[in-house]
Amino acid sequence: METPPPLTPASLPRTAGLAIASLVLGILAVSCGSILAGIPALILGIVALNKIGQSAGMLTGKGLAIAGLVMGGISILLLPIVAALMLPAMSSARTAAHQAACLNNVRQCTLACQMYAQDHDTALPNSLDDVKKYLGNEAMVERVLHCPSEKGAASRYELVNPGKRLDDLGQPEKTVIIREIKDNHRGKHSVGYADGHVEMRADK
Repeated sequence: METPPPLTPASLPRTAGLAIASLVLGILAVSCGSILAGIPALILGIVALNKIGQSAGMLTGKGLAIAGLVMGGISILLLPIVAALMLPAMSSARTAAHQAACLNNVRQCTLACQMYAQDHDTALPNSLDDVKKYLGNEAMVERVLHCPSEKGAASRYELVNPGKRLDDLGQPEKTVIIREIKDNHRGKHSVGYADGHVEMRADK
């Protein structure tokens, strides 16, 4: 009776590397909701199944490849749902960022008005043109005088109590000296007070 040849590592079935890669990418795609991992998981899973089928039993990992395919497909199908869930959060974050930027603009304008008053015997400026030199260069002035929530034409700010003396204003913590013209922040607008603080208000 002839003795069968001994098995060598080269003759033993091995798990297809593409099947493992497909599974790993599929897990990442599902856990992270990433289409960037889901599509490669699908492609590698298909290629792995083809190679396993043509290997005459020398490659294993069909289950791994199928699992990677399934999870990659699920991640792609779930993408619209994940995007829909993220849109409100993204919108809120963008609104908060615009609001913070607008408040910062008004804060800089309020400070510029106070600096102007210091140089003009406590008299407030008569127009925003009077304070532009206190805001920086031309590019900086354009940025400060434009609310990021407003697309297209610049959303400007306007002075309140122009030309009046700070010394003559009662209750500076309640006296508005500059405000945003439009309600760009869900019905609110930025205002700056004579004492230097700023806030969002819903009324003019």
